[in-house]
Amino acid sequence: MKKNFVLIALFLIALIPAAWGQVDKGLELFLLEDFDEAKKVFEQTATSEPDIAYYYLGEIELQKNNPEEAMAYYQKGISSDPDAIFSEIGATKLTLKSNPNEFKKSMQSIAKKNRKKAPVLLAVAQAYRYNDMHKEASSALSSARSADKSYPYIYLFEGYWMEKQGNTGGAATQYEQAINFDPHCAVAYVKNSIAYSSVLPSAAINTLRTGLEANPGNELIGKYLARSYYRNGFYDQAITEYNNLLQYGNLSPEDERNHAACLYFSDKFDEALSALSTILAKDPDHPIMNRLMMYTQSELQNYEEAIKAGEHFFELRSDEEEFKPLLTDFTILAEAYMSVEKIDQAIETYWKAVKVNPEEVNLYKEVASTLGRAGRTIDAAEFYQGYIDATQSTESADFLQLGIYHYQVAGQLARKVSAAEKAIEAEETVEVSPAVLKDSLNQFVGNAVEAFGKVVELIPESYQGYYWRANANTLIDQDLSKGLANNDYQKMIEILSASEDSDNQSRLTEAYRYFAIYYLYQYDSSNSNADKNQSIEYAKKVLELSPVDATATQIVEGLQ
Repeated sequence: MKKNFVLIALFLIALIPAAWGQVDKGLELFLLEDFDEAKKVFEQTATSEPDIAYYYLGEIELQKNNPEEAMAYYQKGISSDPDAIFSEIGATKLTLKSNPNEFKKSMQSIAKKNRKKAPVLLAVAQAYRYNDMHKEASSALSSARSADKSYPYIYLFEGYWMEKQGNTGGAATQYEQAINFDPHCAVAYVKNSIAYSSVLPSAAINTLRTGLEANPGNELIGKYLARSYYRNGFYDQAITEYNNLLQYGNLSPEDERNHAACLYFSDKFDEALSALSTILAKDPDHPIMNRLMMYTQSELQNYEEAIKAGEHFFELRSDEEEFKPLLTDFTILAEAYMSVEKIDQAIETYWKAVKVNPEEVNLYKEVASTLGRAGRTIDAAEFYQGYIDATQSTESADFLQLGIYHYQVAGQLARKVSAAEKAIEAEETVEVSPAVLKDSLNQFVGNAVEAFGKVVELIPESYQGYYWRANANTLIDQDLSKGLANNDYQKMIEILSASEDSDNQSRLTEAYRYFAIYYLYQYDSSNSNADKNQSIEYAKKVLELSPVDATATQIVEGLQ
């Protein structure tokens, strides 16, 4: 029996360091405001260390503004341990909050009995703080330092309190004190790095590196170092730290997500895909991870999978700032649709992008170019018009491009009109009548002429507006009987003839060829020598610039 008693005693003694190790872990989590995880740790510790465990479970509830729940935990601590000094401090600061004199007497009594116990005196200081008795709190902290100035939590909690007051510099000083007195206090390095993170990221990282040197393999410091690397864009270094942490076990959900993001931003797309697949298997509706999955699948050219992830991301979208869609969310999904030739879905997505991001005016132009290359010139014209409207553009190049898109559509319609007319002549059935097609043709020619007219207005000294407007008009005057392009081609000839720019001689040749053909048609109907001579004259001008031009050669040989 005596032997069994000794064995049990030895077993309990062996448990004490482990229990206090858990208490330290709980305190670390508490100071880092990871209250849910801290609560789990203290609940596990409640059997072996009920007083300190229930006290901090109460403190966690106070941080959540739940004083009734806090009191319930303090009472549990008192019930579980007749010498529960920490839980007694917690209960007293609540029960005597409205009676500061009695509260002060009670705290003075506890402090006197425990004047050599720094943890107890620290709890007394925290109690004073809770009841807004700051002078007394400072005195209690001085007593705690006198009892054991090397106890790091004195400085950690003092820094924690200063942070709450917005005194980041003072907090950092306190954390440095904790490190000076206990270089193995991991949370001190972490808290110090957090204090520096927003104002001096490099100092934050260096603090954590120093912490790892003093505490090789420490998971807490390693985790925050990885996070710090990630936040500051040092993705390869973050990956290294996360890989080190994986040797000790699984990463937390936050760190799993960070790790996956680092892999993506480091162009390690296959590894990112594997990491994201693991995360989404456990949490399929995480918006940010679905976004990253869309990006990753797009980089790997797995466009159907990118679309699947992107569509799910938009199903999960929220107006909360954290989950608010980015411009690239729309554009990457649209590009994936384009890649699998789901053009209508891509266009719909692009329109959503410009509506949600009206300040991103260049997107209109970029989308117009994309759709133009895909042959969707009607839609390209609509987006380019959106760009001009959004920017109130007065750039001739913008109206020139807009006109070209309308001209290209008109050209397609002109070919359809011709094909439909030939089909009817051959007594074949047509889907759309030539009359309907001509209405659309006239509309788009009118749009093109209007845009090219704006070019003429903005840069009348350039041939460009005249040239393109002439081309547009020929689409509705293909037999040249109306001479709709005459004035513009004549103006273009004046400008190019006076220019020494040899690069545009082909345009001049085209204008001469136009008039050679125009007057040929006029001669055919009028049999006028004046029209014949004009046709020959212009044909010769063509041959001066392009001696082997077949059309001009035939006109000269046929009319002379």
